[in-house]
Amino acid sequence: MHRTVLVLVAVLMVAASATAADKFEPITKGGGIEVYTKVDFNKGDSPFTGQGRAAVALETRPDYVVSGRSLYVKRKEPRGYFGGRTQDIAIRGSRGLNIAFCVRAKGMQTLGVNFFDAKKRDNTTPTSPARVQDDIWRTVVFAVEDFHHNSDPPQRKVPADTEHTSLLFHGRELKGQSGEYWIDKFIIYRGVDTQPPDPPADLKAMGGANGEVKLTWTEPKDNAFPAVYSIYCKLEGKKWVKIGESIQPRYGDLVTTAGKATYRVTAADYDNNCSKPSNDAVVTVTAPPKIQPVPLPRQMTDRQAYADNVRKIHALGKGKVRHDVFLFAGDSITAADSYSNTLEQWLARGRQIRRGVGMMKTGFGKNMIGKYLQSKPEFVIAMYGTNDSKRAGTVAGSVANMAAVVDACVAAGTVPIITTIPPRRFDKKKQDGQIRFNEALVKMCRGKKVPVSYCFEEMMGRDLRKMLGDGVHLKPTTGNDAAGDALLKTVQQIYFALRDTSSSW
Repeated sequence: MHRTVLVLVAVLMVAASATAADKFEPITKGGGIEVYTKVDFNKGDSPFTGQGRAAVALETRPDYVVSGRSLYVKRKEPRGYFGGRTQDIAIRGSRGLNIAFCVRAKGMQTLGVNFFDAKKRDNTTPTSPARVQDDIWRTVVFAVEDFHHNSDPPQRKVPADTEHTSLLFHGRELKGQSGEYWIDKFIIYRGVDTQPPDPPADLKAMGGANGEVKLTWTEPKDNAFPAVYSIYCKLEGKKWVKIGESIQPRYGDLVTTAGKATYRVTAADYDNNCSKPSNDAVVTVTAPPKIQPVPLPRQMTDRQAYADNVRKIHALGKGKVRHDVFLFAGDSITAADSYSNTLEQWLARGRQIRRGVGMMKTGFGKNMIGKYLQSKPEFVIAMYGTNDSKRAGTVAGSVANMAAVVDACVAAGTVPIITTIPPRRFDKKKQDGQIRFNEALVKMCRGKKVPVSYCFEEMMGRDLRKMLGDGVHLKPTTGNDAAGDALLKTVQQIYFALRDTSSSW
């Protein structure tokens, strides 16, 4: 009898152990990724509950969902934290793990997560929560291995042997505002997706009067979520042109030439794999009255010139660079934790590597870039030149050093993003040297057909006393925010180009 009981206990222990192990298994595998959690909220249920001072509900208003329903979290009482929590999580290990979602917000500055690690009994969280802007949908891809335990300094990243059992969305509100945000297409997965999503279906083009066209389509059903759609148009006798992007499965176009317009749409997942195009949708348009042309932002005109080259560089790096790794190279400005951490907030994806050394000049960047590229980043954001002479006779040599940085990145298959140097001191009328250097830098980048982040120009549109602490270095919040805003405007155009597949049609 005693032996029988022991055997029965042993069997029950094995069964319990197997059940415990099973809950940590991914729900799906394939295409290079393992999916652990996937919620689009469209079925009318949600694993999230309100925490702290939060009210949580499912949203159905069209502008506040990607499609169907989204998770809506808002403050219901003043003061204290508020967020949406789910305990429907069981994931072992942090390496290669991503938390991705689409978000729209009001009254919020950043949005992050607490990802509870049962092994250490502590939350893990990103050093750089995602920067959000009012009433603008954006995608976020957090790399969990770039998180840290709340009890540890941000520089001490989470170990490999974590055991995550819950997740809490939370954020920082804008001063004096009551925050609210919407989450859609939430997924936790490990690895980098290698398979393109299915194409969108049932594309319809409606309207056409006065050039106004409205497009709608059906989302593809896919292992990972479609995160961004690319919209293409072909006018009679013309080539296919990518005209825009949308997170939601709809888009409005204004055609300025009368005749037939044909549209296609492709889907990209969180890892920027692009689908084949949808069906064609054709509409006959009547041109609107003559419209006064609006000057395009410089980031957009830059992209029109460098798009083909950036796609070539990126293709060269396929299989060699590390996906979603951003390397920040520069002098003392880049050396500050607050610089790369803030800029990563604006990027809202991937992992950062910081390589900033104080007092260094462009020649140092030229000599060190080869060593830095051994980390195999997908992108390099380089800012050198603040310590170089800005005299007319010396700028050419400094810019030649930066050209060597660009060439090294291109040879490695890493996309270079060259940053203009910030203003010096506080008088906007006394920036001749900075202007001379930056104009030569931009000219070089345009000649080599690589992107520019317009840090100087962004700051010159603001109060320099709020941008610069000592007249040289960026203030940890406002100055770095301006640099981050400039970087995001450029990176959005880079991804626009990378997700453009029309040249293959």
